[in-house]
Amino acid sequence: WGGMGFGPFYGSMTFQGIIPYFYDHLHPGTGVELDPCTYNNMATNPRDKPTRNDIVSGNCRNGYNRPEFNDECEDCRSRPIGEIFTTHFTLCQKPWECHAQDGDRIQERLCRKFHGEWYRVREDLETSMWKRGVVDLADTDEMTKVRGGRFQPQQFRGYCKGPGANGYIPITMPESDVLAK
Repeated sequence: WGGMGFGPFYGSMTFQGIIPYFYDHLHPGTGVELDPCTYNNMATNPRDKPTRNDIVSGNCRNGYNRPEFNDECEDCRSRPIGEIFTTHFTLCQKPWECHAQDGDRIQERLCRKFHGEWYRVREDLETSMWKRGVVDLADTDEMTKVRGGRFQPQQFRGYCKGPGANGYIPITMPESDVLAK
């Protein structure tokens, strides 16, 4: 970015690189730390030891050698989905890979919500902006006819034929006359 040497690190040529460039070079001293449970929530374990039966253990990842935190750290995986503005799909994986996320671990439950919201937004784009057919998710025959997929319909809303990237049904752009409206 700007020949300033921001990167190389994973994602440095994407949003993850332009943000440090913007705040460290173009607008130094103006950046603020945001709540990672609200912005860029990754459904990550807040502690350095495994979570078992939804009980976290170990030291806080954000509180190492920081007594002012009293070893208290919020588990962002417990944050209600309505309070999360952006997410980062690294741990949950990309929604278009049609991962079932059907386990009952705290991370899987939040990932399922993240992916469900992604598919809800896709559905909203296609039905409200592009005037594609609304389907009853309980009617798998109708959903399969209109959208092509029937894999976990409550989760994937008819956009996955099966698990994995090969099961994903890509977005097809509407005809140009629909876009012009």
